[in-house]
Amino acid sequence: MIRGLLVFTGSLVFASMAANGQMVSSSVIQNDPAKESLCAKRARVKKPVPFLIDQDYVNRIRAAHPDVTFIAEDGVLPELFECRVNEATGVYELNSLSSEENPYWHLVRPEQFAPGIHTAAGQVQADDVCFKAAREKVNREGFDHNFGYTTDVNEITLDVAPWYLPGVKVAGMKAERYDIAVVGKLFYRSSGPDLAAFSVSCLLSPTLEVRAVQASEENPERALKMETRFEAPFRK
Repeated sequence: MIRGLLVFTGSLVFASMAANGQMVSSSVIQNDPAKESLCAKRARVKKPVPFLIDQDYVNRIRAAHPDVTFIAEDGVLPELFECRVNEATGVYELNSLSSEENPYWHLVRPEQFAPGIHTAAGQVQADDVCFKAAREKVNREGFDHNFGYTTDVNEITLDVAPWYLPGVKVAGMKAERYDIAVVGKLFYRSSGPDLAAFSVSCLLSPTLEVRAVQASEENPERALKMETRFEAPFRK
């Protein structure tokens, strides 16, 4: 309940101010190292991570509270923590926190392609890169078409889905945070009535460079069985 109130309070504070300053690295906002460690301990932040924050926002908060410390933690919902002396108790502790959904701060991310993996156009672009690499790997004549669901293009995150966490392997390559996993199928003409089908898995970098690709031919009889759409395509 207290954490929920802090989130709400922090969100209100952020919403009341316009972001119009320069985004700067957390390494230059002059946090006091001792207070930073204390803030992490009392806010139960296991591992503070680098972030970017609006310098004007930092200046405004510190004009009112010079002792404030800003730290961030990565997770399913990355959060920014602000600690300062509680006026009611005199204890240096967590005062407010906010999610990464606001425009005042965000984690430091690697360079990413445009328009981004969270757009329909970006997912199609990732599909195209994967299928092109897979066709080169299969190296077979008679290509007919490829197929993939938009839900089979996923960013490697810290979310609950275990097959898209950092560390999963695709073609022997370990996935890293912000990599992109793609699964789909390639179909080729054959001498019989069925098309020859190849299951495809790709691991792409945040800029859509191919890090790993695997393709294996399917058994037509097995393909007739009902697919389990929630099977984990990748394993650690």
